[in-house]
Amino acid sequence: MGKQPHTGGGIRSKEVLRVYRFLVPHLKTYWSWFLLAYLALFAGVAMNLLKPWPLKLILDHILLDKPQPAPVLLLSSLAGHDKLLLLALLCVGIVAIFFLEGLFSFTNRYFLSGAGENAINDIRQQVFGHLQLLALGRERPGDIVVRLTSDISSIRLLLTRYVQTLASFVFTFAGIVATMFFLDWQLTLLALVVVPPLYLLSFSFTARVKALARKKREKESDVASLVQETLTSKEVVQAFAREEEEKELFAGEADESLKATLGSMRLSKGFARTVQVITAIGTALVVYLGARRALAGAITPGDLIVFAAYLRDLYRPVEKLSELILDFSGALVSGERVAELLESEIAVTDAADAIEAPPFRGEVSFEGVTFGYEPGAPVLQGLSFAAEPGQTVALIGSSGTGKSTVVNLLLRLHDPWEGRILIDGADIRRFTRKSLREQISVVLQEPLLFRRSVRDNIAYGKPGASLAEIVEAARGAQAHDFIMRLADGYDTILNERGANLSGGERQRLALARAILKDAPIFILDEPVTGLDAATEERLNETLNRLMQGRTSFVVAHRFATIMRADLIVMIEEGRVVEQGTHEQLLARSDRYRRLYELQRLEPSGKGYRP
Repeated sequence: MGKQPHTGGGIRSKEVLRVYRFLVPHLKTYWSWFLLAYLALFAGVAMNLLKPWPLKLILDHILLDKPQPAPVLLLSSLAGHDKLLLLALLCVGIVAIFFLEGLFSFTNRYFLSGAGENAINDIRQQVFGHLQLLALGRERPGDIVVRLTSDISSIRLLLTRYVQTLASFVFTFAGIVATMFFLDWQLTLLALVVVPPLYLLSFSFTARVKALARKKREKESDVASLVQETLTSKEVVQAFAREEEEKELFAGEADESLKATLGSMRLSKGFARTVQVITAIGTALVVYLGARRALAGAITPGDLIVFAAYLRDLYRPVEKLSELILDFSGALVSGERVAELLESEIAVTDAADAIEAPPFRGEVSFEGVTFGYEPGAPVLQGLSFAAEPGQTVALIGSSGTGKSTVVNLLLRLHDPWEGRILIDGADIRRFTRKSLREQISVVLQEPLLFRRSVRDNIAYGKPGASLAEIVEAARGAQAHDFIMRLADGYDTILNERGANLSGGERQRLALARAILKDAPIFILDEPVTGLDAATEERLNETLNRLMQGRTSFVVAHRFATIMRADLIVMIEEGRVVEQGTHEQLLARSDRYRRLYELQRLEPSGKGYRP
């Protein structure tokens, strides 16, 4: 999902096809709406082409008494050859044409807007669903927000406005040229003389506009990412007194975005002025020659009026072409950016023959597992160990040795490069991800809470849980008392990431969530971090009861936790260097004994963090 360099050449068919490849399934869903919208558009264009004709008929056949063609003779016979009544009928025709044009325009907008909005809603859901499957940490949150909001909004305009405007231009241009040829082919050819240079000019303009449009979108993503990063790191910014530097950095990014925007505007306005001059030359030539032909009797004054009216409508789309190209190019760039996101490789997928996981007993084995986040840089190398059902396994080791990677692989957030992970003797890749993860409860070192009620946050792993179950889980996590002190108790809406709670309170809610899920396999990453001694002691008693009969993996830093484990796995440089019980390792491992003694000597008695 990286940035794609612009290679020039304007709007190319392969770029349009790339965007419409992911749009087509959604367009097909609402094909009948789009069909009705474009039929109404075609009818509206036809009404627009009829607008000058009543005035021509009034001028030529009522005021100047020219010979009447068949349509006028029919109206004249209906009016009893009364010119005033015929005039009234033609004036009614003017009103009818404008009324029908408005009706068709309304119908067009109604069906097109409905189809476009529904299609965009489906696309937004598709993109959001795809985001849930991407590899962790591969995307910038600010960039994702821009693609999911601003870029998709641009695609909506592409479907509901720009493509329709282009279609209207094509229908109108074709209809006007055909009618003008019918009236006078010589004047028509003269009017079309300016079209080739305008096309060449617009092609050159499009290439530069598209490059600026992509740069503008990329800079908007950079700005959004910087804002997101700064807001989520306010404590660090303020602690290091870097507010002014961050403001300068933001100003620099915003200026780059502004330069791209202003560059597009300068190109657009310059193109528009050039087009106006060229079309003015074409208009002057047609009016001059048309007036001479009318004086010579080759065409009627009414023909000249119709011709002049059509000439305005013929050149108007060309004059608006600069704005349309600018908008269309920007929307196409947005479509490419969304396509890039949808084409991003999904981290883990279910196998074609994946099955629902049966209820787990909890036997877990890692067999020769090798894995890394970047090619050629393994984090785990040939890692092997096994946990019996109901055992508590403590994963210990220096920072960056792969302890968290072990539990990420167990959750199938990634798949091993080599080796396999078994649960109850079956490779976890045989199971659907959902059925696997539903049987694993997780408490991360940094608890993640949502901007939802306390009740919804606790019940996140067990949707539909009753309030009694939620309260029982909260009591087990020593969270019920502080929850009841909140403004609305269990219905209190938390701030983003639980910012209106202390670190210990957030941790207790995360524990309550895991307790409520009641899964056969537990993953705990230092679950008592941030708690006071009394709460920690009570919570450890709860966790000990909770882990009875369940296979538990604890990323441990404190020997108070490590000593209680049935199996201690020491990992260094991605390999298992020691494993056994506390007593076994203390007896045979100098490395383990040294770490144990170091922590015993710490005045605070706090966690082991080598």
